[in-house]
Amino acid sequence: MSRSTVTWTGKGAGASGVGSSSVEMLAAQIGRLLRHPAYRRGTIVSPLLLRYLPTDAGYAWNGEAALRARLKAAGLDAAKLDHLMRNVQDEVLRLRRPTDA
Repeated sequence: MSRSTVTWTGKGAGASGVGSSSVEMLAAQIGRLLRHPAYRRGTIVSPLLLRYLPTDAGYAWNGEAALRARLKAAGLDAAKLDHLMRNVQDEVLRLRRPTDA
């Protein structure tokens, strides 16, 4: 079974602000990170990402709607959204690596 990947181009929204589709994509990627079997909140490197990660996680996590609302209410600009998306992707890649690498 192959895994689908999402590629972030770094182009959040237009000049007027961050689009809701960018927030939706970020929330989906954070959900993917939270459901990863090797995910541990204490190992996250980015302080900005930690600010938006919920404390609960795992396959039973159902907080997508609350996370989307929280991200939208945060008023993230394109630069912060780009930073968060890249950090989420980096964390997922890090979790895929062997533990001794």
